[in-house]
Amino acid sequence: MEVLKHKRPNNSLLVWKGMLAIIWGILALIFATHNQNFLITSFGLLNLIACSFTMLYVHLNYHLKIAHQWLILEGLTEGFAGMIFLFLTYSTAQFLEYLSFGILFVVVLQFIYGFYLLMANVLHLKNLVARVISLIAGGLIAISILGNFVSPAAAFIMVGIFSIIFGILNIQFAYKLQNIIMGETR
Repeated sequence: MEVLKHKRPNNSLLVWKGMLAIIWGILALIFATHNQNFLITSFGLLNLIACSFTMLYVHLNYHLKIAHQWLILEGLTEGFAGMIFLFLTYSTAQFLEYLSFGILFVVVLQFIYGFYLLMANVLHLKNLVARVISLIAGGLIAISILGNFVSPAAAFIMVGIFSIIFGILNIQFAYKLQNIIMGETR
């Protein structure tokens, strides 16, 4: 068997994933007060496309010492969310409820992954700070939406901003391969 030499990974899938999240975030800011059904459907599609990008990235970059389990879980979560938002969501209120639970799920998983990195001694201070901020911000967004403390339009605006930040983090991960949320990647 021939030993394969691996080149620098092609991170264009993460760039595209980040760009899609940014575009959806901008659309959420523009259409927050009207055409919320479009935002719900496009969010479902975004998650299905993001799932395919994440899983293809994992497959093409199996040789990197990155958190494959985390990326696989992220891809499966995106796929599951896409299916729910496309086929099982019938109203804006239902979308926001499901989305709130999804945000809580993701930030708690990020925090658990951060604890794993801390125990493995690969977590840096900037990573720890980013995780705590992510947990607090995501928790506040989810609780404010679940508790009906904000209007649906305000909820879409908050989620749009969150999506833009998520997209930027994905692009930063693609370019630097040392995302402050993901921790050490090589």
